[in-house]
Amino acid sequence: MMICGACESELPEDSYGEEQRGRRQSIRRCEECVAAGNQLVLMKKGRKRSEEDDCPICNLPLPFRMEHLAPMICCMKKLCHGCFVAARRRGMSKCPFCRTPTPYKRQPDMSRIVAMIRKRVDAGDPLAMHYLGSMYQTGVSGLEKDVTRAVELYERAAELGMAAAHHNLGRMYREGKEVDEDVTKAFRHYEAAAMGGDVSARVNVGCMEQRAGNDDIAVQHWMIAAKLGHETALDYVKKMFMLGEATKADYAAALRGYQSAAQQMRSPDRDEVDKLIKISERTNCFGQLEHVLGT
Repeated sequence: MMICGACESELPEDSYGEEQRGRRQSIRRCEECVAAGNQLVLMKKGRKRSEEDDCPICNLPLPFRMEHLAPMICCMKKLCHGCFVAARRRGMSKCPFCRTPTPYKRQPDMSRIVAMIRKRVDAGDPLAMHYLGSMYQTGVSGLEKDVTRAVELYERAAELGMAAAHHNLGRMYREGKEVDEDVTKAFRHYEAAAMGGDVSARVNVGCMEQRAGNDDIAVQHWMIAAKLGHETALDYVKKMFMLGEATKADYAAALRGYQSAAQQMRSPDRDEVDKLIKISERTNCFGQLEHVLGT
């Protein structure tokens, strides 16, 4: 039995044309869906960012750049730096979300940080599993690098619906540096992450589709990601337009969507932190930024 990538029906192998049979499941379509022009399931799901991508304090969509985020070890919530800085300026030294005393300081107690994460892992928190997996993958915070353990934690988190865990697994299998390269597994994990709302994973799916010669599918993925505020995806759509692989209307739609999403991610507090980050990067002096962050 084979599964159609558009209607998700499980049909006998003879229900598919020779060309469709040779394709992987996500882009395979039965003859009825080919005739009807049905879109792929992958294009229908993950077109909106999940609620987990909103800052739990200001409820605005979180930025994509990691330096604009403040992950809280105690409750595994990701706050925007705008809310984190605003809380610090009000004299709040505890976690702005759960009010737990935070172990962040110039010389943090790494054993305490790891213990807090393990506690969340034991409670079945997929976010904590993903976080601990990334620590084992890179060998930080006093943990010895253990790729096998990292993959195990990522897979557990992925089974619990953690899109970012699928993304990390996809990257590992695509790069083939720490695990054996497996393009099929990389596609599968990237696609699962994209359908779960991971915008960066959708950008990577588009890149892999382009390398496979599927420029039209790649453009569709990048347009979805651009409309969700991903700047790199917008750049890719622009390049495809300049190469004649995307229409002017495609680029215009992607640009309008990007500008709208980018505006939704802005706030006065975030804009202020952005200015501090840019000044710090330009002058190579992070003292003011560290003072504001309370680190």
